[in-house]
Amino acid sequence: MLSVGLVVVICMPHVVEVFAGGCSLCRMVVDMVTVGKCHDCILRVFDIDSGDEEVEKKRELYNITAVPTIVVDARIKVVGVPNFPWFCSDDFYRFLEKNYPFRSTPG
Repeated sequence: MLSVGLVVVICMPHVVEVFAGGCSLCRMVVDMVTVGKCHDCILRVFDIDSGDEEVEKKRELYNITAVPTIVVDARIKVVGVPNFPWFCSDDFYRFLEKNYPFRSTPG
C-alpha cells in the first residue's frame, strides 16, 4: 500500500519592510521578497531617497545605513543582498531570528 502525504506550510503573517534605493541590487531584493513571501505577509517598500517623513523616522528607528536592508516585524534585520532564497515559512523566520536579530542602537 502506498501512502501519499500532503505537506502544508503554515506561516504566521509578518510585516516585511525593505529599504531600497534605485539600484539594481535593491530591485533584485524587492523582487526576491515579493516572490518568496506568502499571501498573508505584508510587504512595504521604502525609497530612502523619497524625503518622506515616515521613511526618515523608520531609517532612524532601525538604524538603516545601507541599502538594501530588510526588516521583519521590527525583530529581524538583514543588511545587503541575502545569500539565501526568501521562502516564507515558520522555519525560515526562526532561521532569520537566530542569524539576523535586530539590535537597536543604544540611545
